[in-house]
Amino acid sequence: MSSPAAPTVPLPWYLSFGPALAAVLCLSVFYYRGLDCWFYQDDFGWLHLAPAKGFRDFLAIIFAPKAHGNLRPWSENLFFYGLKAIFGVNPLPFRIVVFLTVSVNLFLLNAIARRLTGSVLGGATAAFCWLLNPCVAPSLCWTCIYNQPQSLCFILLAFLHYLRGRKRAQWVVFLLGLGSLETVVMYPLLISAHALLYDRSRFKRTLPFYAGSAAFTLLHFLVAPIYKTGPYAIQIDRRIFHTLWTYFEMALGPERFGHFYWDWPAWVVPSATAAICAAVLVIVILRDTRRGSTQIGNSTAIFGAAWFVIMLGPLLLLPDHIMDYALTAPAVGLALIIAAAVSARKAIGMPIAILYLAFAAPAAWHVTRWNWERSHLARDLVQGVLRFKRANPERMMLLTGMDTDQFLAGYADLPFEVHGYFDVWLAPGAESNIHDEGHLAPLMVWKPEKSYPLLDAGKAMVLDVAGGNVHDVTAQYQANRPKY
Repeated sequence: MSSPAAPTVPLPWYLSFGPALAAVLCLSVFYYRGLDCWFYQDDFGWLHLAPAKGFRDFLAIIFAPKAHGNLRPWSENLFFYGLKAIFGVNPLPFRIVVFLTVSVNLFLLNAIARRLTGSVLGGATAAFCWLLNPCVAPSLCWTCIYNQPQSLCFILLAFLHYLRGRKRAQWVVFLLGLGSLETVVMYPLLISAHALLYDRSRFKRTLPFYAGSAAFTLLHFLVAPIYKTGPYAIQIDRRIFHTLWTYFEMALGPERFGHFYWDWPAWVVPSATAAICAAVLVIVILRDTRRGSTQIGNSTAIFGAAWFVIMLGPLLLLPDHIMDYALTAPAVGLALIIAAAVSARKAIGMPIAILYLAFAAPAAWHVTRWNWERSHLARDLVQGVLRFKRANPERMMLLTGMDTDQFLAGYADLPFEVHGYFDVWLAPGAESNIHDEGHLAPLMVWKPEKSYPLLDAGKAMVLDVAGGNVHDVTAQYQANRPKY
């Protein structure tokens, strides 16, 4: 198969960069809440990285394996350590870096899709369809999954170097990308798939990249624990196909849409999913009718399908750990498929793109709002308690009135220790309102036999944190506390 010839005459700047600039503007307007997201849940775990005591300690902080034995020096260790060291516990610099990274991704994707489809409209379509995918939205909100947009940035940049024949630059970017997220090991399969579809003479040149992926994979399994059970246990069985369908269904949009428009008729979501799924299959098999195109099927669409499956590959082995944000990189494949349709047969492609965006964009909007609200739930809790703690540094803080969402978003990952306070606990009885799957709440209660004497001596105070409206209820708690 051969791709449409890339334009030999340089495009005006507004055609080369205009679609990407428009997509960045859409990013800023549509995802404005993402810039206002606060830290929540796992974010606090990464904020615990302590200041380095020396250069060797710094190297250990950046390059030593962290959560689950993962080697992610750029997207997690350096990202959190560096920005916290410079700006403190301030979410805005983190959010700005995320948005800048996604902006770069939009420019790269626009350039790649324009080259693959031979169409300015194709580049624009790919950028917008990826950006407005509801499974990309969490990456614009939750700081601790910065590894998703950053690793994609490495993949897109390396792939663009591949398309332009810049072998040395491609190698540098690829090797650096391995330090962002493990799924970058799938990159050699992407360029091999492209070579087989477009220019088989380049296939042999893709083979050395497998050595880099193999070496990193070996290193990963040497330092990372191998889980036999739980969400991170590798499972190679028939569930792979169910997991693939689950991710594909999520990426299409209607399934995510249904989480927020649950009162719509029951037939809407499955019907829309079936329609978009059928459209995707049609795009892949339809011949490109433009002048000079000779392939059977649409090579850009076929490559997009390959991209989706390849980048999803490692996740198919984790059927008990299905996460929407894991589709950040695979969603590029879906965007390329739609871009291929719009470029090759506008009369067919445009209605498909409109149908996709009609479900994807509203779902992405609500996913963003949900994450924003959850982050503010943590913000109100943490900042409210900190106000009292800073005013009473010598007194222990005992929290009551906390619900499950507050506990998971703003307490379970020890946010107060990030600020140097190790004496903020749940008050006796507070755990009764918290129902977390890990049953951590009872472990975070300061026992009655320890807390009551402190209250009697005026060395502790009780704060009601219900609804994020933190206030002192020590007297009321003392008057009604149960005996032990």
